[in-house]
Parts: sequence; structure tokens; C-alpha cells
Amino acid sequence: MEWWLIISILFAGMIFLLLTNLPIAFAFLVVNVVAAYFYLGGMPGLIGVATGVFASITTFTLMPVPFFILMGEFIFHSGLGLDAVNVLDKWLGKVRGRLSILAIIMGVIIGALSGSTIATCALLGTILLPDMLKRGYSKKMSLGPLMGVGTVDALIPPNGLTVVLASLANIDVGQLLVAGIIPGMIMSGLYFAYVIVKCYISPNEAPTYDVPHVPLKEKLRVTVKYLLPMGFIIFMVIGLIFLGVATPTEAAATGTLGSFILALLYRRLSWQIIRKSVMGAVKVTVMIFMIIIVSNTYGEILAFTGAASGMTNFVTNLAISPIVIIVGILIVILVMGTFMETVAIMMITIPIFMPVVNAFGFDPIWFGVLMLIALETGLITPPFGVTLFVMKGVAPPEVSMADIWRAVTPYVIIDILCLALVLAMPSLATIVPGLMGAR
Repeated sequence: MEWWLIISILFAGMIFLLLTNLPIAFAFLVVNVVAAYFYLGGMPGLIGVATGVFASITTFTLMPVPFFILMGEFIFHSGLGLDAVNVLDKWLGKVRGRLSILAIIMGVIIGALSGSTIATCALLGTILLPDMLKRGYSKKMSLGPLMGVGTVDALIPPNGLTVVLASLANIDVGQLLVAGIIPGMIMSGLYFAYVIVKCYISPNEAPTYDVPHVPLKEKLRVTVKYLLPMGFIIFMVIGLIFLGVATPTEAAATGTLGSFILALLYRRLSWQIIRKSVMGAVKVTVMIFMIIIVSNTYGEILAFTGAASGMTNFVTNLAISPIVIIVGILIVILVMGTFMETVAIMMITIPIFMPVVNAFGFDPIWFGVLMLIALETGLITPPFGVTLFVMKGVAPPEVSMADIWRAVTPYVIIDILCLALVLAMPSLATIVPGLMGAR
């Protein structure tokens, strides 16, 4: 059977099952079992799938995933993350557009810890959106930052999504974690610049309001009390990885222990918080591991049937510049991101696209960062981005989908601009991992 026909059948089967509302991991499992039976030799193929399940998740590189998730759960449920945001809120003072700026800051902190763009959008929409609209902020200045900041979440470590991508693509976890720092800083800086310039041009879109004066002494006190300890935990994760002192797994475990101790010291730790944190981490980890299991089986089927090599040979033999092919791959990921969840897209595309990237000799770390940006940008791209419908669900009734589309469009443009910058200057994604590797 031709390679393109195999890929088409597998893809069509997945889409059909997803349209039946079957959970994504189980939809892929059904397709994999059927494909393994017909393409891998009947019962021996099914036995191979069963044994491959254990091999796919019993790997050291996946250990940071549950630790990162548990660390985020401790910080979120204990309120330590919101304490850090409140400190930054005190430093903002009466700056115009402060709630929009605060939304970006909160999105970066909460999103990086939770690892879920959709959950972060829902949380911010519930907490900040009513207050922003009440204080006279326009729908553009209220809705846009809450949705747009999701792309930065995937780039600023620690983030479980990055670990999953690295594991599926056989990329060094530590290097991919730190590779997104510079692109993430550039993107968040452009978000801040857009908000400030927009408020300057159209001050009525973000009117000022009375903010209680906070003495400098109080600002310094809460900074030392709440912000510095959180910064230390982040350093325990990213700093230890960058300095080569610890592996990503060891650093993630250290950060989790640090968040637990910090919550204990602030007397925020109760059995209820521990139970919520552990159960939340278990549920998300099981979901991610199920997806990884079926993704690896899917990749083995593509490799055994020759579909992956056929696709690679076809693409590499095209009389087209390799960089144009990379652009085409990113466009495909962007389009898929408008109607599918990020991990599902990685499951489908990585076994097909990574052999092509490797065949052209591109840096996999660079491509990993590009893929993260494209995945998250797809989630906020009108008209069908998943995050847009999440925002509609938590927004007041007077907020229409047209309002949401208009509000998020500038942030989509900024994301695409950052994608183009990283595409044109790979060093933006490789300089920090390069420094890390030189140690």
C-alpha cells in the first residue's frame, strides 16, 4: 500500500472517532489497535503494541512531567502564585492599562506553572474580566491579553507541554526548556509594548482609576516575603538545569519539594490542598501519559509500514527550498491548532514531520520552539481557535464572538511576527541551549 494512502486512512480514522466525542487518547488507541492488527501481522502486532506501552512510558525523560504539574498545583491551590501577582500589582501603581498588563503577567506566571493554556484562559477570564469591564476597559483591552498570553506560557519554563514535545520528538528536555526563554521574553515584551502604545493612542480604551498608594517600604516587604521565594523556586528548576547541576527530572523534583516546603512555611498547606494538588496532578499526568502511549504506537506503525520514510523521501526530493517546506509545516500546525488540542496535534504530526526536519539537517531544538509557537498561536486564531470558545464560555453575555475575534487579532499578529523572527534568526532559540551545552 502506498505511503500516502496509509497516512490518509489513519488520519481519516482519527478524525472520524474524534467527531464522535470519544476522548482523544482512546480514539488514537482504537486506530492504533486496528492498524497494528492489519499492518503489523495480526496477533503479533497486537502483542507488540501491548509491550510497547510499557517501553513508551518507562523512560527517565518523562519524569519531569508529573513533578512540574504537581509543583504548579501546590503553588496554585496554596495561593502562592496569586500572592506573587499581587506584589507585582502593587509595583504597577497608576500606570494606564495596568489591568491589561497585570493580565499578561498573571497569564505568564499561572500558565507556565499549570501548563494548560485553555485552563489559564478560563481562570483569568473568571478572575479579571469582570473587573476590567466594570472599570470601563474596552472589550479589546480586556479580552485580548487574557487570550493572547497563552502563547508565552508554552515558551517560559517550567512547562509540562515542552517536556511532552521533547519526549515525543526525542529532543533534549533541558535544552528545549531553556530554548523558549528568549522568544518568550521577546513575545511578552511585544505584548506589553502593544498595550502601552494602544493606551497612549486611545486612552479611553483603558481609563485610569484610583489605586491605593502603597509605600515603598511596604512594596519591598511584600517583595521579599512573597516574590523572592517564588523566584528562588523558579531558579531551583531552570537555574539548576542551565548550570548543569541537575537533570530536568532532578530539578523538577527539587522545585516540587521547594513549593511544598514554601506552602508549609506560609501555613497554606492543609490536607485538603494536598489532596486537591495530588489528585489534579494524577489526572493530568495520566491523560498525558495515555496520549504519549498511543502516540509512540502510532509512530511505530508509520515506521514499520514505510509511511514515514515514504513521506520523508517525497518531501526531501521536492524541488523546493527546505525553508519553504518548514514554513508549510508550520502553516499546517497553525491550521490544525484552530480545531484541535496541542498534545493531539503533536501526536499526529511529530512522527511525520520530525524525520523530514532531521533529513534536512535542521536543528531540532529550533524546530521545537517554532512548533510550540505555532501550536499555541493556532489555539487563539479566529474563527475556530479553541481558546476563543473557552473565553466565550466565561465572558458575560454581552461579549460576542465578533468582539473576541477583534480583540485577539493583534496578539495573533504578534505571535506570527515572533514566529517569523525565530524562523529567520534561529539563534534566538539556540543561543541559551548553546550556552548550557558549553558548560
